[in-house]
Amino acid sequence: MHEKESILVLTREILEGSIFELKIDTYSVEENFKSGMLHIDCDVHHAQNGEKYVIKGVGVGIVDAFFQGLISMYAEDYPSLSTIRFADFTIQARIETSQAKTGSDSAAEINIQIANSENHEFTFSHTSRSLLRSCLLAVLDGVSFFINSERAFIAVTKALNYARENQRHDSIQRYTRQLATLVEATSYNEVIDKMDKD
Repeated sequence: MHEKESILVLTREILEGSIFELKIDTYSVEENFKSGMLHIDCDVHHAQNGEKYVIKGVGVGIVDAFFQGLISMYAEDYPSLSTIRFADFTIQARIETSQAKTGSDSAAEINIQIANSENHEFTFSHTSRSLLRSCLLAVLDGVSFFINSERAFIAVTKALNYARENQRHDSIQRYTRQLATLVEATSYNEVIDKMDKD
């Protein structure tokens, strides 16, 4: 199983019904060609409880603006987000999906590679007939992956500490294996520091 898939399976197992999952409702953008900056306001809601938020971001394009908006909104709660960066970003037209003679309605496949603190790269992809929709969803998938990995890491670390205190050796081995998988996502040094302070 691929590294990213292993982490996804494990985080779903650990977090069960409490996965961090945002759904995009609407968005609006304003781009200033003179300054080269784009502003995005993105209305989202949590899939679990329906709570609504507006993610605001500024960047040199929609991918950068949305990524910066997500990081600024969630990095304080999830410090591991400060350790990730973009490694690659590609757009591929799927002309064979076109239903119009012009081909302008073709689906676009977005592939975003995000590197962690150890320079391991994870790919997040989305394909749709809307280029901007695919960009937003690929970025959201990437950020959500790292948020859920951190949340799972915290849950397993707490469970491991409890198992150690109560000398539950089978549980210690299981949680240690789970942590070995989760630390492939990114560095949790700041997360550990935050847990120690709490």
